[in-house]
Amino acid sequence: MGALGLLSANLQPPPTPPAKGLEAGRITGCVVEPAVVRDGRTQFTLEIRPGAAARVSIPAAKDSAPPPHIRYGRRVTVEVRFREVRGYHNPGSFDLEQWTARRGIFWYATALRGTTPVVHSESCAPLWRRTLGGWRAAALARIDSLYPEDSYRSAMMRGLLLGDKTGIRQAWIEDFRRTGTYHALVISGSHITLVCGLFLLWRRFFGYGARTVLVVSAATAWLYSLLAGGDPPVLRAAAGFTLFAVASLFYRRTSVLNLLAAVAILFLALDPQQLFDASFQLSFLAVAAIGAFAPQSHSSRVPEPRRESARLELRLLAQTMHLTTPVSESAALRILTAIAGAFASAWGLFRLSAAVQAGLALPMAIFFHRLSITGLTANVLSVPVLSQAIPVGFLAVFTGWHWPAAIAGWLLDTSQSIAGWHARLEPEWRIPDPPLWLALLIPAALILCALPMRRILRVSSLVLTAGLLALLVLHPFEPRFARGAIELSAIDVGQGESLLATMPDGEMVVIDGGGLPRFNRKNSDVFDIGEEVVSPYLWSRGVGRLAAVAVTHLHDDHAGGIEALLTNFRPRELWSGFNPDHPAWRRLDEAARALGIRVRILKQGDRFSMGQAEWQVLAPAPAQPWTGKPRNNDSLVLLLRYRRSTFLLTGDIEHAVEARLVEEQTIGRVDVLKVAHHGSRLSSLPSLLDAARPSIAVISAGQGNSYGLPHPLTIEALQRGHTIILRTDRDGLVSVRTDGRYFTLDAGRASQTAWSFRDLF
Repeated sequence: MGALGLLSANLQPPPTPPAKGLEAGRITGCVVEPAVVRDGRTQFTLEIRPGAAARVSIPAAKDSAPPPHIRYGRRVTVEVRFREVRGYHNPGSFDLEQWTARRGIFWYATALRGTTPVVHSESCAPLWRRTLGGWRAAALARIDSLYPEDSYRSAMMRGLLLGDKTGIRQAWIEDFRRTGTYHALVISGSHITLVCGLFLLWRRFFGYGARTVLVVSAATAWLYSLLAGGDPPVLRAAAGFTLFAVASLFYRRTSVLNLLAAVAILFLALDPQQLFDASFQLSFLAVAAIGAFAPQSHSSRVPEPRRESARLELRLLAQTMHLTTPVSESAALRILTAIAGAFASAWGLFRLSAAVQAGLALPMAIFFHRLSITGLTANVLSVPVLSQAIPVGFLAVFTGWHWPAAIAGWLLDTSQSIAGWHARLEPEWRIPDPPLWLALLIPAALILCALPMRRILRVSSLVLTAGLLALLVLHPFEPRFARGAIELSAIDVGQGESLLATMPDGEMVVIDGGGLPRFNRKNSDVFDIGEEVVSPYLWSRGVGRLAAVAVTHLHDDHAGGIEALLTNFRPRELWSGFNPDHPAWRRLDEAARALGIRVRILKQGDRFSMGQAEWQVLAPAPAQPWTGKPRNNDSLVLLLRYRRSTFLLTGDIEHAVEARLVEEQTIGRVDVLKVAHHGSRLSSLPSLLDAARPSIAVISAGQGNSYGLPHPLTIEALQRGHTIILRTDRDGLVSVRTDGRYFTLDAGRASQTAWSFRDLF
């Protein structure tokens, strides 16, 4: 099977865009995903040609239900501006291009202003798919009508019942993520079980019609999985339930691990690339942990002497209770039996939660850099409550009654409160990528724990596993760096900037944290570049703590991700050129002081050593005033020296500050220039380039950005000086490393070694 899987994977080339360079214009396609409205824009997926689709976004009149004429399976014509899907090209980053390509989406398209989509009368999808799409749209509309003034409940119930996560904000689910209970919000096996629960109960209590019930249950599982969007997790759950039903029809006993293996082989045969999906790995590892560490809890598995002993103890306790209280012996026995059953169920859930937490510890650390401790009890308390909201929510959707909708909303709020209470107790652990040997030993130890063995060996294997997991969390390992060399890496953060300076002794400083413009919106759901892009790159290098974080100035594209870096990496110092009375700075200052981070305000003339390298501050000038709002010329400008090599980090300074630095002869010849303001024509004066004469220029910019950066005039000026140009918009993450004499350049997949210009002349 392994050989066939490798053959199948090689016979299926990775999906690539069927066309390049699509420009603005009129396109016609088929709507293959129901339209949704979020943040005032209507979004839907339009299949332009078989296997190639674009995610279209058009302005909406208001934040309400999608326009009724843009329905699933309709042909639509719209005038748009295209851009190719592009993620962030850094080690440790989520591969957005691959993820969307496997779903047939290769472009983002934005409707041109003043245009209106034209919906054609003919249909372009099979009848059964249009029918399912209509049912799904009607169910989503019913949920919105049940919670007309409550965007939280409406969005969460849409996601909980039908897998529509478009309206769910990050802040609403953060507590579920931190406590390891987010899986309850994702449609998967538990949803399939609850949907088919009535059929299974009929089979259990009435017996007759059992074979018909199994067939109907399996059909219902597939129908629900398609109504829920047909995502792989729910399809895998439906396949597993179908195999269980087929085995039952033929009177075969089912094994969780065998069932799991059969489903895995089936789906990997159809799509071998699923093996590398986080969703696939987490789903199967969770079920494997249940099958290996918490086998079926049927009473038949409990030895008869132990069961008889438990019954005898309950009878003795019931007699004692009867003699000391007015409760009859039979009533006391029923009460004690109920209490014992509740405790047994809670203990079983706790064991189940512990098994899943241990089984998922390594992938959770690698994919999400988290390991929940409170999840042991949060799963026992929060998940059952949230699970009850599913059948009650479906009752509300089918009937349109508001009272079950209110009950489902209350259950959702209760589950959120339980998760929130646990999140406040959760340690702020963020886990870097473990070394390879530890990543191999942890699953080996878990497999050892699952094997039948003597008690002393089982205890030893449990202790070994606990020790390895402690190493995973504590991470007492050095980050990955080149000892004896200094490195400057420009992290690909799109149209923003974030630099990592690694010192020869391993000390690390991050200059700026990237970010997205907020345009004065009080929106807590803005994508956090510091959390989602910069931090994963640092974790991929094994970084657990930073020496310092610098914010050159307070524009969102530089300072937006700083707060997440302070929280995740607890640097010793926070550097800035100003200490202004501004909301953005107050937020950073308060976060730093709450974490015990020293705030250090740097001005022109300051010099200090760190990590065997010399730092010099060139701007801002001591007398430079704060104007009341962030400006590019507020930027902190740093000169970094190591042996015979120099790096000039310019922030976003423009002509005025550049001219002053040249006039004051502050800038001399440098080896590496971080080009100011993303290569804008408002920066990089010819006089500055003549004074610096850089060997290597690093430009941080976003591919296809609306500002047209870097400007062609800036690129031309650098090329006239025979400067090697490294650009994040073209190359992704770029790095320059030197031992003080020779330079190694890494740009995307290419790397080269160059001498310092000082060695050539």
